[in-house]
Amino acid sequence: MTAVPIRKEYRNLAPQDVLPQFLLFKKASGLSQRTVDDYQLILGIFFSRFPDAMDYPRERTMEFLSAYENPSSYNIRFAYLSVFWNWSIQEGFFRGSRHPLDGLKKRKPQGRIVQLEESEVHNLLQQPDKGRFAGFRDYCLMCLQIDTGIRPGEALQLMPEDFSREKGEIMIHAEVAKTRTPRMLLLAAPTTQAIQKLLSLHSPTWRNAPIFATEYGLSFSVREYSRRVKSYGKKCGLDITAYHLRHAAALLLLRKGADAFTVQNILGHSTMTRTYVNLTNEDTKRGHGKAGVLLSVLGKEAPKNQRLRKI
Repeated sequence: MTAVPIRKEYRNLAPQDVLPQFLLFKKASGLSQRTVDDYQLILGIFFSRFPDAMDYPRERTMEFLSAYENPSSYNIRFAYLSVFWNWSIQEGFFRGSRHPLDGLKKRKPQGRIVQLEESEVHNLLQQPDKGRFAGFRDYCLMCLQIDTGIRPGEALQLMPEDFSREKGEIMIHAEVAKTRTPRMLLLAAPTTQAIQKLLSLHSPTWRNAPIFATEYGLSFSVREYSRRVKSYGKKCGLDITAYHLRHAAALLLLRKGADAFTVQNILGHSTMTRTYVNLTNEDTKRGHGKAGVLLSVLGKEAPKNQRLRKI
């Protein structure tokens, strides 16, 4: 990697001058607001710790990254800083003589797959206080994740109009999906009923509130949701986060007989290790209905002969 000399007119620019321009560029490039917010968070932390990072980019970048031992945490910050410094070089903002990440590499993550038994998931779902709005909302969210494997960031952007009680479906639009590919999720009856009840608890004064809103009708953050899931897990002896429920859902689906391609389609994976196979909506519905994960967790049986709706 080679650095482009800084232009004279940019010599006195501080991080607070450069960062807004970078975020504007990423937003104009079509990134989701959530990704832009992640850039703002990580780069904001970086420059708050090292206000002189524009003057000493390589030294400060290495100091920042050396504080993260966990490979996943390290790799996320490595990737975000790499994009920022590459952009700075292209724009002529860069003041160093060597790329800050030259010679450094991402670390091999130590994958941790959380395998939950049905009894453990059942206990987890008993932890939220369903007599309170926040507790019932968390219960609905966890049901949705176990039922469909939806990503927390996707679930928290769902709007009431994305949910169809009659069809037992919920739509993830392209702008919400991480892969930028829309998909329809089929819901088990308990999930459909829980979401319908949650929507009935929404205040009529709320405007543009997502399905899984705060008690005040505002957006609910992934970080806060994951913190709450972690606390529920501790109460029943589980070390989990909200994202772990997605992995648990995948394993439970496979254990219940859903094939790998159905699970891939349900989870919204864009790639896989084998040749990609496009499933039709009916194939996905058949696999999801056959599995009946949430019904089993709640002590109910999935219908033996589910009748498929004609399209």
